[in-house]
Amino acid sequence: MSLLNNLHGMKLFYPLAALFFISIASFSQTKNTFEIRGVLPWHNFLSGPSVWNEQDYEKYLDQCAKQGINFIGFHNYTGGGERYATYVEPMIRISYKNIVPFACFDNSTTARWGYLPREVKDFAFETAEKFKLPQKAVAYGSDCSILSITPEEHYNRSQALMRKVQQMARKRGIQMAMGFEFGVVPPEYFSLNGFYWPGEANMVPDPTKETAIALHYAAIDNILETYPGIEYIWLWLNEHCFMGVDTKRVLSNGSFSAYYKEHVSLFGEASDDKSKFIGVWALKYLELTENYLKKKAPEVKIILGGWGGGNQLPILMKGLDRGLSKDIIFSCLNPGLGSGSQVAFLADIAKNRKVWAIPWLEGDHQLWHLQPRVNVMKEHVQLAAQQNLNGILAIHWRTEEVKWNWLAFCHFAQHPESTKNTEDLYKQYIEESFGKNAVGSLLKDLVSWDSEQLNGTDGLSPEYFMFNTNWGVLNEKALACRKKILSTIHSLLPQTQNIMQKNEFEWFKNTIEFELLLHEVNLAMQPAAKLKMDFIELDKKPTAQELEMARNAFASAPVEKMFKTYAAKARSRGELGILSSLNQKLWTTYLELQEFLRD
Repeated sequence: MSLLNNLHGMKLFYPLAALFFISIASFSQTKNTFEIRGVLPWHNFLSGPSVWNEQDYEKYLDQCAKQGINFIGFHNYTGGGERYATYVEPMIRISYKNIVPFACFDNSTTARWGYLPREVKDFAFETAEKFKLPQKAVAYGSDCSILSITPEEHYNRSQALMRKVQQMARKRGIQMAMGFEFGVVPPEYFSLNGFYWPGEANMVPDPTKETAIALHYAAIDNILETYPGIEYIWLWLNEHCFMGVDTKRVLSNGSFSAYYKEHVSLFGEASDDKSKFIGVWALKYLELTENYLKKKAPEVKIILGGWGGGNQLPILMKGLDRGLSKDIIFSCLNPGLGSGSQVAFLADIAKNRKVWAIPWLEGDHQLWHLQPRVNVMKEHVQLAAQQNLNGILAIHWRTEEVKWNWLAFCHFAQHPESTKNTEDLYKQYIEESFGKNAVGSLLKDLVSWDSEQLNGTDGLSPEYFMFNTNWGVLNEKALACRKKILSTIHSLLPQTQNIMQKNEFEWFKNTIEFELLLHEVNLAMQPAAKLKMDFIELDKKPTAQELEMARNAFASAPVEKMFKTYAAKARSRGELGILSSLNQKLWTTYLELQEFLRD
């Protein structure tokens, strides 16, 4: 019996579970297999683990174990600069001097990442019926979030869940890391002045000051106490907290200035003074961590992590490699939200220490869209093998939409020497998903979509920002690709008898159709959006003719069909999160434009 049939009936990852067709027996260890084969499910958006409950993690970890995954890591936001300023997640509790910062997993009534608060009962076109909420709950989210009111409740429920995740992972032979962005503290602490450089845009902590050090140790202590026996602590270099920092003024005097002068020579590759400053600042925090853990928990390993953009962690890695103990593991997200591969010099650093690359199963700028990346997974994982990296991890939010990318990642993480190409893999996926008869009709178009990345230059849906009517608008080539695939599905679906393959076809049909409808809805809303913007920002009153044209276009938007199409495909927690997001972002904008046109 195939693995596909064995997994029939699983709810989370339904197509993902149904697509784990590769025999477990085929995953025999080879000498080229990575020591660490991991996943990094990222909390923050409603499409990801922020909305998962215990049973969702259990099914996820089951699939991880079956696919040879032996590591799971978590990143925890604790505030920061730009849109992260008040964003604190409850997996780590940084409590100091009896201050307990507010923290929670987001739900449909919180207002972060461009989400406009909306209770489920107010969702459009009966889509509220898709959400089965606990008694008395009004929002969609994890039970940890929607059943908690006080900060204590948010922390207690969330940490109990993640402690259970740790236990479930351990039973499956999967190691766990809990991480946070060092030098980033919840906003409640900035009233304790004296530990950061005053006057700087984001109040960056000085790691030589008592309170800054105490807050850092408080985060580490909480990880050790909350997750006993945890294997790794993951320290992330943040993305945004150094905006507007005047390094010359900061370094004019003080204890950090002396530390900087002593260590700045390590960072010869850094492109400017600010980068050198960040490098030395990071070095200090990592030294503090290592010295502290040697006393508190010497068995816990330290991972350094960060973003892979050209002006972020990569330009500091050589200097940090020179200055830090070789026991610290280096990791880095691949650049460009995963569109680019890891930097070449990781191979040199890998000669001195353990290094992990982190390709993206999906980027967070298109979380309402499919992002086929089978070819990218093959290239990035095999490059990591060529670089002799110790580990390979995959970051993602969703589960359903990334199933083929996930399978490709797991295959090459276990078999980096595999000679299978993108066409071989898609042929295999299509056969198992839709039947052998579908291969000839779908193979070429899916391979083209993947290899050429036909996602549409304007086909964006960045969950980290508020919705605007450019979201989902596809370019001509991307549009043609989807229309052709949808036509093929319509011709093949009536011929399909196998119930699982039929279900897969229905899901895929609704997925493609939703993207096409989203494209139409946005185009129809754009004239009204422009008139409203001109009226508010330029005090330009629309003419009667402009209003009539905008009203006609707006009325043509297939918005109800779009919502119902997405609702018909939603069968995972993450997909319900996108359905919630559609209601909070697009539907709220739609109602505002409708009101504007009415007036």
